[in-house]
Amino acid sequence: MSQIQNVTATQKIIEKLYKDKKIPLSSIDSSLIAPGSFVTLISELNLDIKPSAYSDGKDLILLDTFKKKTFSGFSPKDLKQLCYFNILDNNQFMLVAALGAAGTGKTSVAIAKALQDYFFDKKKIYLSKPTVMVQSHENNVFGPVPGDINEKYSPYLGSFEIVLNKVLGENSKHYLEMMFKNKHAEFIPVEFTRGCTFENCTFILDEVQNLSWHELKTVLSRIGENSTIILCGDPNQIDTGIPYNQTGLCKLISSDTFFESNFTSQITLTKQYRGKIPDLIYRIDKENK
Repeated sequence: MSQIQNVTATQKIIEKLYKDKKIPLSSIDSSLIAPGSFVTLISELNLDIKPSAYSDGKDLILLDTFKKKTFSGFSPKDLKQLCYFNILDNNQFMLVAALGAAGTGKTSVAIAKALQDYFFDKKKIYLSKPTVMVQSHENNVFGPVPGDINEKYSPYLGSFEIVLNKVLGENSKHYLEMMFKNKHAEFIPVEFTRGCTFENCTFILDEVQNLSWHELKTVLSRIGENSTIILCGDPNQIDTGIPYNQTGLCKLISSDTFFESNFTSQITLTKQYRGKIPDLIYRIDKENK
């Protein structure tokens, strides 16, 4: 589900997908295609025609062109981002896991979508991430600091504020202050989600690779009606010191239940747009795997 799969199809099937914009999954070998996953159809005639589509569990739906998909002025920069846009734009998917290295756009696109849903559908925005310092095994590191939640956890809000300003523009500071003051957007630490129900909202949970299964399910089990939760994380940047295969993220997306569900989806973004140095670090990490 995390990769775009290549599936061989007849030229007739490919032409039908272009014409009708969707085809039944039964038209191709779909045994390993989960709902919410993406495929590129390869002609058995070896022609250079490779349409990409995604599965909604019943049909294979042709992806829109780049120009047709925009969130708050953001447009996809590559095929995998286009897949990510299509996942988020489909109300069927209530739980989306977006993985990738720093700079691949996973959080920026999520926030752009959240802002679009706020402006057009009045959906509240919740922003959350684990309170874990780099290579620290301790959570709740700001617990003793005086002040309200936003004051205590302002170091964790910084990354979200950077993206919010990027999406809304340089003159958005006052507007963002009003959004947070009126609780149209709210930062909530993972440990404060217990006992809550998050309805009619977009919930963005960043740095999800640092959560245990207990912590992750605490958040997920609080997501209510008419809501979407977007999990953003990089499995190669775990700050808790535990192996990836013991994280809550791994348990979630490796489960058969997640794979077979028709309201979950996962995408791995690979192209980095932040700059040369982050891309260098990403490639060094890959070298040493």
